[in-house]
Amino acid sequence: MIFLSLPGIEAEGKAKIRKSLLKYAIFPAFIIYSSIWAYVVLLRYYSFNADVFDLGLASGSLYSVFHGGLIATAADPRPFPFSKMFILVLAPFYYVFPDPAWLPVFQSIWIGLGIFPIYYIARVAIRDEKYAALIAMTYLLYYPLSGVNWFDFHFMAMFPTFFLTGFALRLSGRNRLSMLAMAFAAISDYLVPLILVFYAIYIILDPSSTLSRRKRLPYIFGILALAMFVFLGAILYSGRLIPLEYTGLSGASYSTIYTSTFLLKIEFVGQMQLPALFVSFISPESLIMAIPYYTLAFVNNYQPYLSSMYFQYPALTAPITFVAFALGIARIKDICNLRFKRRSIKAAWKVLAVAALFFNLALFSLYTPVGELYTSSYSNQRMASLLTGNDFSYNAVSSIQIQPYDSDLMKAVHMVPMGSSVLIQNNMPELVAGYNWTLPDFYVNGTFPTYILVDPYSYYYDHFSVAYHVTDYTMKSLSTLLLASGRYSVLYSEQNITLYMI
Repeated sequence: MIFLSLPGIEAEGKAKIRKSLLKYAIFPAFIIYSSIWAYVVLLRYYSFNADVFDLGLASGSLYSVFHGGLIATAADPRPFPFSKMFILVLAPFYYVFPDPAWLPVFQSIWIGLGIFPIYYIARVAIRDEKYAALIAMTYLLYYPLSGVNWFDFHFMAMFPTFFLTGFALRLSGRNRLSMLAMAFAAISDYLVPLILVFYAIYIILDPSSTLSRRKRLPYIFGILALAMFVFLGAILYSGRLIPLEYTGLSGASYSTIYTSTFLLKIEFVGQMQLPALFVSFISPESLIMAIPYYTLAFVNNYQPYLSSMYFQYPALTAPITFVAFALGIARIKDICNLRFKRRSIKAAWKVLAVAALFFNLALFSLYTPVGELYTSSYSNQRMASLLTGNDFSYNAVSSIQIQPYDSDLMKAVHMVPMGSSVLIQNNMPELVAGYNWTLPDFYVNGTFPTYILVDPYSYYYDHFSVAYHVTDYTMKSLSTLLLASGRYSVLYSEQNITLYMI
């Protein structure tokens, strides 16, 4: 492999950057992307298809900061969530606007903002505004990012834009601001400090680093110190080498077991890189930043870790994939310019950039919730399984349709006073922050919550919320048991949505 140096920011003034009006398209692309996704996630929220174990727990943690003490989760009330310190950043905003609905909207806007730093990174790398804009728009079309948007709200969704911003600021020579952006990235998820360790290794290995020798080592040591501070804090907080939450390094899982062979895990890596047409492999020194996540995925059989869709985990690899894609395109461009004289061969990198854009547009149209809204469903399940590793859809249309009974459910939600004890289903994150809530899966025998809110239309009415449930109760079985005690009376009932009260 021949590594060719790309022009650093110090030489950017000397390197000719091809101008293009297409660069102005990235702002409307951001507006369109964020607006559509904000609309979709709000519909999902108001149709009661968001989950307690994602949006609910996040809003509960944010609410707890200024109300009764900071907690990790309701089930695990340790004093300080060191592995997700970003809670402290968002908590003041949640104090002013204590409504879970804005969290997924903010998340969609924040993910969309990543188009600007990735555009700058691509522009510096390939020295062409037009194709930098194409790469940036391709990033927003990258279908695994749609799972991050769809799967309610997660603090790790803050990572991509902060990481890309820090990367771009380093390229521009603004090292202090870059460190600040990377600091925010580091506190978004427990795995990010390890990613930053490999980011420091990347800077050492990168032949095109824009940092001079005099500035490189202090920056690297600063990143390592930041990573170690957060990582060691998370270890002390959790009492484990890596706070894996529901999974263990042994490969055991307390959630959905995914029977996976080593070959299938290799295929998963390929499926994540396929939208970049594997051009990311042309810049292997930048792809090493994804080693922590893929190592985690390989040593576990936890299905969400190994899924290119539906879940939040692509947030930890998507920005790295597209940094590698931009640098790979730049490397192909330099190789073609140095080794070939024919204009058609020299333009191969342009063909790759355009092909990637349209390929991702096709994947976005077929394999994302937004795409499903106008393509209905997969046209070929076998092809879907090959390209994405999944052969079923998001069921986006049914998940965002607000039914008449949803408005009745919202009325019942508003009738439960703040601070009350309430038995809810997993589709009711509205009743977590500020409430003493419980799910049937984790019900403590012999207790009687003041309120019981029953939604028979929900999947969770007669199913468990998660695979690692503590009890064998569902809302259907538990509400029948509690109502048989004779303690409860009907407070509100419309279209089979029923609120009971002691």
